[in-house]
Amino acid sequence: MHSSIFILGFSIFAMFFGSGNLVFPMKIGSSCLNNWEVGFFGLLISGILIPFAGVFAIKRYQGSYDRFFKELGFGANIVIPLILLSLLGAFGVVPRCITVAFGGFHVLEPSIPLWAFSCMFTLICFLTGLKDARMLDIIGKFMTPIKLGTLSLIIIVGVVSASFLPISTHTYESAFKLGLVEGYQTMDLIAGFFFSSLIFKYVEQQCKTNTDSKVIFWISAKASFIGASVIALAYGGLVYLGASYANIIQGVPPTEMLPILTKHLLGRYSTLIIAFAMGFSCLTTATALNNLYAGFLHKLFNLKKHHFSYVLAATSIVSFALSLLDFKGISAILTPILDVIYPGLIMFTLASLIYPYPHILKRIAFYGITIVMIIFKLI
Repeated sequence: MHSSIFILGFSIFAMFFGSGNLVFPMKIGSSCLNNWEVGFFGLLISGILIPFAGVFAIKRYQGSYDRFFKELGFGANIVIPLILLSLLGAFGVVPRCITVAFGGFHVLEPSIPLWAFSCMFTLICFLTGLKDARMLDIIGKFMTPIKLGTLSLIIIVGVVSASFLPISTHTYESAFKLGLVEGYQTMDLIAGFFFSSLIFKYVEQQCKTNTDSKVIFWISAKASFIGASVIALAYGGLVYLGASYANIIQGVPPTEMLPILTKHLLGRYSTLIIAFAMGFSCLTTATALNNLYAGFLHKLFNLKKHHFSYVLAATSIVSFALSLLDFKGISAILTPILDVIYPGLIMFTLASLIYPYPHILKRIAFYGITIVMIIFKLI
């Protein structure tokens, strides 16, 4: 069982560490500079602690996000998952995955246009999604050690080679706020709502039939701690690299920061390795989320089984279209939406983790905070 805990822990890392996780930590570091630890602390809260609170909050509702959101009434168990999965799927993370993967290959071959790369990526994503789920599982298991190995090598070499940290104009307060807000952009709290049941179901399958639920909980907690620890180490390393080599990545698009730094640290040929590592990593994430979103829509509209391929094709086309906005354009759309919905979701998640039963105050807190955030955005 101990080996299964470690396998699950690294699988959790692979599930959560997607496209934005490769980009935002370096952005934080390159801005916070010598105050990188404070920015990292903000990222630790919004990018790790809060998402895993979401994982365990859903567990308190027997692994059902439907029951979790049903407490908010007004059809929230349909509307909110639809909004959140749309952001995780074709209207947010999936096109962002395409642009991050493109960033790696663009450094390798600048002549490749975004539309051509996106078209090929989306097609592969669609075809992979039509195949048996085991194919995705194989890609994930194959890519996890490559991603971990590549990241570890870059971080170790970068830390050893780093000389000094430039002085930042950020105060401790502004650096912390930057890390906190950029952590929203990973959207891992939203992902945690939908990954939760997968994590706990895996543990149940590995245990004997009559295993106590508390044992299952603690096994899941240990695996989650391992996964969260690996993510934290990766975040810390990337934030520090962003701070230490800010002069190297100054003015570089966020999606190209890691490939450019890799080229600087390990030489030109290393760009090929990081490009394919980022590409397959983003492909795995994009395929999983595209299928999750298409599956939700297929079930929501009660369509026939053979219609799934049409829904998957439609979500893939939307992903392709939005990817043409590039990473900056997609972030411009996502940032205000996340600023509005994240505070209310965090409050509701923490309240539900403590008290997993219906209560009017939880509903008031969620809608009240969300309305206040909308007003602030409109002012």
